[in-house]
Amino acid sequence: MTPWLLPLLLLLLGSAPAVQPAPPTCYSRMLSLSREITGDFQSLQATEPLELCVRYLPRLYLDIHNYCVLAKLRDFVASPQCWKVARVDALKDNVRKLYTIMNSFCRRDLVFLSDDCNALEYPIPETTILPDRHG
Repeated sequence: MTPWLLPLLLLLLGSAPAVQPAPPTCYSRMLSLSREITGDFQSLQATEPLELCVRYLPRLYLDIHNYCVLAKLRDFVASPQCWKVARVDALKDNVRKLYTIMNSFCRRDLVFLSDDCNALEYPIPETTILPDRHG
């Protein structure tokens, strides 16, 4: 091996461009946007209790695997409450975006596992790991 080959090889390997992550899939985009919307809605309820209209907004606990989510999104965007509250307007814009993604761009990627509309009224509790009973 020639003495100049090793430094050249290290230089080439060290200057290789970083691998770009794969672009988000339709499914991952829908999932992340639904989680963002649910979190923003919960934050809005916690930080805007003085805005009376926030109390009357339809609940937004989203599960993109539930067929009723499309109606839930439509109802939220169409609700007349809080039409002058900037945070609600921004939330409605995101809801409208998710609805469009789900109903148009990613329609073929959707798999609905449920049609339980009541499940979208309350947040799904986080799963917890039960303590080990053997110890």
